[in-house]
Amino acid sequence: MTIRNPRSIFWVSAFLLLVSCAVASAAVAIFDPVAQAKIWADRIAGLVKENKHAQVEAETQRFIVWLKQFEAKYPRLESFISTAYGQRSTAEAKQGKYLEAANTVRESHAWKPNPANVDLAMKYTMNHMAQSEYYAKTMEFHNKRIELKRQILALVREKDALVQALLKAKDITKDQLEKLQTQLKALSEKVAALRKEQKDLHEAFLKDTEKFRKDEIVFTAAQSLQIRVKAEAAEKLRDTIAKVEERVAKGLLTITEKYKWSWDGLEELLGKMKDLQVKIMDLQKQMLAIMEKKPLSEADKKVMLELKAQLDKLLAEQDKVMADLEKAFMDTKTFNKLSPDQQAKYLEMFKTIREAATVIGETTKKIDAFIKEMMVKYGDLNGDGKIDRLDLAEMLRKFLVPWTPFRKPYDKAADLDGDGKVTWADYNLLKEAVLGDRKTFPVDPENLPGDMDGNGKIDHEDVYQVAKYITDPKSFLDCYKKIADVNGDGKVDLKDLSELITKITTPVAPTGDATGDTKAAPAAAGTGDATGATTGETGTGDSADTLDSAY
Repeated sequence: MTIRNPRSIFWVSAFLLLVSCAVASAAVAIFDPVAQAKIWADRIAGLVKENKHAQVEAETQRFIVWLKQFEAKYPRLESFISTAYGQRSTAEAKQGKYLEAANTVRESHAWKPNPANVDLAMKYTMNHMAQSEYYAKTMEFHNKRIELKRQILALVREKDALVQALLKAKDITKDQLEKLQTQLKALSEKVAALRKEQKDLHEAFLKDTEKFRKDEIVFTAAQSLQIRVKAEAAEKLRDTIAKVEERVAKGLLTITEKYKWSWDGLEELLGKMKDLQVKIMDLQKQMLAIMEKKPLSEADKKVMLELKAQLDKLLAEQDKVMADLEKAFMDTKTFNKLSPDQQAKYLEMFKTIREAATVIGETTKKIDAFIKEMMVKYGDLNGDGKIDRLDLAEMLRKFLVPWTPFRKPYDKAADLDGDGKVTWADYNLLKEAVLGDRKTFPVDPENLPGDMDGNGKIDHEDVYQVAKYITDPKSFLDCYKKIADVNGDGKVDLKDLSELITKITTPVAPTGDATGDTKAAPAAAGTGDATGATTGETGTGDSADTLDSAY
């Protein structure tokens, strides 16, 4: 299209000029070094926050070169250059490149001198020297560590060779086993010494290099790679040692089993069982002797429980050994491997052991029953260790369903008045204990002399009851006689009443009792008939001597 109008040509030319000016202004804005520097600096700051030290190092190096092209014309770029130098040296230092960091500080100082640069360059130079020392010590530590592990591996392999050689034997004698144990013990002591040396080495290394970690000295990527290679070599040796030791442990277990079922092993097991059963019977004799006492004191009960704990431990061990002996006897391969003489001896001893185990079991049942009864608490009819409404309901059930007996041994815990039978009188006594102030029952030997109502203290009500007993003793059960006998002379008379009144009216020093009343010592310790009367039999009695002579 041809424009012939001069005025049109003018306006077109003016428009083109305006467009050219706008494009030129935009170009100037796009290539403004200060604006570009700000964008670049923000990108580097983001990398610093992300701890991407290698990228920071590379970016700041290019950034500084670019900034110096425009520095002369744009003085505002000077602050960007200073910041970039600082970021670059810091990034290099965090990568362990302390010499490069010092050189970057020197380059910054050459561009624009600053007294602070001297201190910073000195710091990085000293860090480089410390790094060299730290690296040398670390490599030395790993080399020594590897050498110690190699020595340990050699000893462990020697143990394995001994074990594997003995595993090839058809039968294992006691002499062979003892020889192996001696050899393994010597090797194990050497291994333990090397492991202690290894531990000491590690502790010394940590102490010697503590200052480097405190100063946060880091290694370069190349140094870290070399250290990692050494550490992996040490870990590989550790895993190899663990595998060989596991093989040794499995081999020893197999050898032990082979010896266990050999004649030497079985004879040793039989002897162990004999000694074990003699110990058990000795404990049972002591316990049976205590059971003959009547009544038992609290000290006797304590001894019984202590002996029972020992007995249970020995019985568990006896069961374990017996299981092995029975297994050997019933296993055709094991028993037939023995010679005729060995079989005869085994059978004789095994028979005696089984007979003794039967006697021990019967005596243990008697002891268990006695202890269960010994631990019964008056009024505790369900055996939960406390006296509450549940016990009251248990006794009531007895009267409602009379053909249902109490569970043993809690039947004796229900006879609270000691008349030899369970009546409504016992129910009322239990009800007083559950709902009232009663602390003890008439049958309980722990009653305080004179405490006729069993509330745990002596008061005027007790005086009235003792006086009533003197005038009408037949109205009381026999168990009250012992309580009313305040002076313990075996009879209840005015002397007892007088002594009881004296105790109530005589002031005494406080003993910490909230009631202010003093408590006399119990007339007799133990539980009387509630613990169950002994039959006079001694259970194992002479069985320990019989067993010993049978062996």
